[in-house]
Formats: sequence, C-alpha cells, structure tokens
Amino acid sequence: MKFGKTFESLLTAEWRQQYIRYNALKAMIMQAVEEAPDPAEASSTEINMYYTEFENHFFHTCVKELTRVNNFFSHKEAEAQRKLATLKYELTVGRGHGQQGPRGSKVEIDEAHISRAKRRKLPLAMSEFYLSLIMLQNYQALNHTAFRKICKKYDKHIKSSAATRWYEGTVLQAPFVKTSVLVEMITAVEELYTEYLTNGDRSKAMAKLRVPPLGQPTPPVQVFFAAFFLGLFLVSATICLLSLLTLNLSDEFRFMFYSLYRGLVGGMLFSFILVIDVHIWQKMGVNHILIFEVERRKALGAVKGLLICSSMGYMCTLGILLYLFNEEFYIKDPYLIPLANTIIGFSLLLNPIPILFSSARFWLMRTFGRVILAPFYEVKFVDFWIADQWNSLIICSVDLYYQLRFYFRYFWGSENTFEFEPDYAVAVIRCLPSWCRFAQCLRRYIDSKAFSIEYLLNAIKYVLTMTNVILSTIQMNTNHNYGHLFQNPWTWAYLIMSLINSTYSLSWDLLMDFGLFRIWKGENIFLRESLVYPKSLYYFAIVENVLLRFAWILEFTLVYLGILKAFNGKSLLLFLEIFRRLIWNLLRLENEHLNNCGKFRATRDIFITSLHPKAEKDLEKMMDESETGIRESSEKKYD
Repeated sequence: MKFGKTFESLLTAEWRQQYIRYNALKAMIMQAVEEAPDPAEASSTEINMYYTEFENHFFHTCVKELTRVNNFFSHKEAEAQRKLATLKYELTVGRGHGQQGPRGSKVEIDEAHISRAKRRKLPLAMSEFYLSLIMLQNYQALNHTAFRKICKKYDKHIKSSAATRWYEGTVLQAPFVKTSVLVEMITAVEELYTEYLTNGDRSKAMAKLRVPPLGQPTPPVQVFFAAFFLGLFLVSATICLLSLLTLNLSDEFRFMFYSLYRGLVGGMLFSFILVIDVHIWQKMGVNHILIFEVERRKALGAVKGLLICSSMGYMCTLGILLYLFNEEFYIKDPYLIPLANTIIGFSLLLNPIPILFSSARFWLMRTFGRVILAPFYEVKFVDFWIADQWNSLIICSVDLYYQLRFYFRYFWGSENTFEFEPDYAVAVIRCLPSWCRFAQCLRRYIDSKAFSIEYLLNAIKYVLTMTNVILSTIQMNTNHNYGHLFQNPWTWAYLIMSLINSTYSLSWDLLMDFGLFRIWKGENIFLRESLVYPKSLYYFAIVENVLLRFAWILEFTLVYLGILKAFNGKSLLLFLEIFRRLIWNLLRLENEHLNNCGKFRATRDIFITSLHPKAEKDLEKMMDESETGIRESSEKKYD
C-alpha cells in the first residue's frame, strides 16, 4: 500500500485537520513537474527561475504545515501533562501515598473530596489517558514520517537536495519531533498503574493498558466463523421462506406462526442493520467507539457483531423450521418452540457468567438500565441513542408482551388463549420508549448549564408521540360505537395528531439529528459543509426519511380499503422502520462524529473529582517537580 493511503487509514479522524496535508503537497510536486518548462523550448535561466519560485512556494507551504503540527502537538502535550499530574495526585494523595508536606508529614486522605466511587474510576481514567498518549505518539510518528516522505519525494522529482537540507535543518529540530516528554509520560502512566492499581504486577498492568495496533486486520479465525454462521443463516432463512410459500398451512396456523415469531424476526433483522452500520462507520472513519464511550480494547467490531447476529439468527431459523415441520419431527406441542427461542436468546443475553462477549452484554444491560431509570442518571449520548433504537422496536416489544400473555393463558388454560387483541398494557408498552426519551430530555435540560431550550424542543417530539398513542388507543376502543370509521371523532383526532407528530419528527431528523439544510446554494445545496459519506446518500436519506415518516398513511389506507389486515399493516411498518433506522444511525453518528472533530476530541474524558484549593496547591507543586525531573532527564539524554 502506498504511504498516502496508509497515512489516511492510520490517522486519528478527530484530528484530521491538524495533520500535514501530505496528499496536497504531493499533488503540488506532481503539478510542478508537469507544468515545468520544456528544456527544448526554454532557456536554463527560465527553468531555474521556475524551480526557484516553486521551491519558495513549496517550502513556504511546508512551514505552514509544520507550524500547525507543532502548535497542535504542543497543545496536546501540555494538556496531557496537566491530566497526568491530576491523575498522579489522585493516585498518590488519594490512596494515602501523598507528597511530603512542609513539615515532612504525609498529606492525609480527604474523604469529603475523594469518594470511594470516584476512586473506582481511576483505572478507567488511567486507561483512557494512556490511550490518548498512544494516539498522540501515533500523531507524532505519522507526521514525522510524512514530512520525511514528502521531502524525499520532492528531491526525487525536482532533482534537488533542498528538501533534505530543509528536513534536517528544520523538521528534525521541531518540537513535535522531540518526544522525550511524551515517552516520559507514557512510562509514568505504566509505572503508576503498575504500582497503585495492580499491586506491582506489570504484566497485568500492561494487559489493561495495551492498545490494539492501528490498522490491525481482523483475525482470520473470526472472519471464518462469522462467514460460516452467516452462510448457515442465509441457507436456513431461504428454506424458511420457501417453506412458508409452498406448504399448505391453515390460516389459523399461519396466524399463530406470524404472531409468535414476528417480534423475534424483527429483532433479528434489526441486529443485522446495526452490524451494517458498524461496518460502514469503521470503513468511513466515524469513531463510534468514542461516541458510545466503549472500552476500545473490548469493542466488538463488525465481524464479531456479524458472528453474534448470524449465530442467533441461525438458531431462530432452526426454531422456525421445527415449528413449520413439527409433525415431521414428531413434536406434540409446537407452541413451545417460539418460547424456547425467546428463553435461549434472553438467557444468552442476561447470562451473568463472564463468557460469550460478556463485556459487550454487560455494557448493553447497564446502558438499558440507565434508559429505564432515565430521570435518576446523567444522560450520555449512548443512553438516548439506545432509547431511540427502542422506539423503532415498539412493535417487537408489543409482540414480546403478546407472546408472554399467550403463554401465561396457554399454561393457565384460559378460554381466550388464542386472542391477540391489544389491551391497555399495549398502550403503556408503546408509550414506554417515548417516556424514557422524554425523561432523558428533561434530565439533560436540568443538567445543562445554560438550560438549553433545545432539549425541551426535543422533549416535545416524544410528548406528541405519547399523545398519538393515547389517541390511537381511544380510537380503537370506541370504533364499535359508530357505524363508520370516519364517524368516530377520535379517528380525526388521531389522524391530525399523527400528521403533526410525523412532521415534527421529520423536521427534527433533518435539521437537528442529521444537521442538514445548513447550506442553501452551491455544490452541497440542502446539506452541510462537512460530509463523510457520498453526497448521494444524504439526498437519498432526505427523500427516504420523508416517505417513511409518513408510511403510516399508506398502512392506514391499505387496512381501511381491506387490502391488508391490520396485523400485516403493522408488520409492513415494522420492516420499513427498521430500514429507516439503518439510514438514521449512519447520519446521526456522523453528525456527532463531526462535532467531536470540531472539538479535536478523540478519547473519553473521565472526570475523577474537582480539586479543592489545598489540592490545587499540592498539584501545582507536583507538576513543578515533574517538569523539573523530565527536563533534567532530557538534558542528560541529549548531552
């Protein structure tokens, strides 16, 4: 692979604007060679003047690039020194190993300022800080290599040695090339983690701190098993579809099959669209790991996600085949098969034993717990993102309730066992995801320093959704009082509220979640200045989102005309919503990623505690001592 592509693949996306513009400099050299005067037509004086002018222009540009790299590196290095001093203070003073005071006494632990809960964050804070240092080291190495490569390319194509002289006299003397302070900080973190967090076990400390190499390919074993189970799933799913189309099944049997399996199949398909999203984010450089605040060393990635989805999907299709061919397999009670599928799926997810991607499962359970308890916890991006995904799975949630209600009645021997009519619990379930998002918006409004009205405007969207559910429930329960659907005033109330809700949600999607319609003329008309994906995707997303936000009109019309049954209409809406969420996820995370890029935020900020005045003085003293030690070490190293 050429260096230009390697450079692009290894850079930190959030810092992209702060790297040397290697490809632009390379293009300058190529253009200069192409536009150079022909020796057969121009004099040597003209040729020398041309190359002299280009040399001045090229190195003037290089100086600008070098200045930007130096400034950014120095800023990040100083920021890292401050963070290291803070963490060192928390580890040493907070654990009773403080610095010597004026009279030689140790600084005592102040429990009022350093709680046990905050100290538990220290390993995570150290790990994330170590990651930021490695990323800064990678930034330094990539830029250093890029300057060396571009100077070498200049001398090769221009047939000069000016670039080598400039590189040796300027680049090698630049602050960002001198990495002694950075290396000292990396070593300090390793030693602190070993001494205070792993009781002197360095191998254990390095296992916790070690960062996966950038550009490391996925292990072939994982790719093999992911492809293997995907193949099994596709074959099994194809057999299921052909069986449904060709088997002579009674209407009652088909209805029970669809009622018991629609939610499972919908959830399975939804998991696949998440894998597709992750793959696209990885390919396009959208840092979803940072956005979701996932431990980078334990992140699943698209291949492991595909392995999980394919294996779970394969088990689901096997259950479907057993259900469809229950007589051939001598199964006396086929209704137990969907229950077994559900129990196995939730058992694997909720399994407390640290096996089978336990870190990912525990992360998901913790996040979902914060979603349910939204008013009582600080709301992070991943919390409301998960709640938004849940809003797309309302029909699956209702189907899960129907399934549990069916089995309760089935084992109880109730007369209405095979009825799947909605009750008031269905309305509550349909409102629950919107309620969680509403509570999250209020919590974010309260937590925001400026009390941003944006959170209240977002909350209105979920109030409209819950109102829409309530009106829909009332309309369904009062239809029997009227001779015609449109004679029921609640029908009109429901339709009007649905239009308002869809319009408001659509506007929020396009303007706030996607950040589109920032530009009204020029090349990116109706879009925004920074784009990660191909431009056509954004225009497709606009049209697709408009159509699918109002897809309920199509469903309502088809059901009203008798073309579709109500159950099939809801199934259509479920699969359309799953596709809408696929596109929504891509653009929503891209918008958040660009926001992180604007702040040059590439790692998580783990805040331990705010320091009180006495601690600030101790911290300043520690920083002065640390800087003196590093400076003396560097002077000895280069003497």
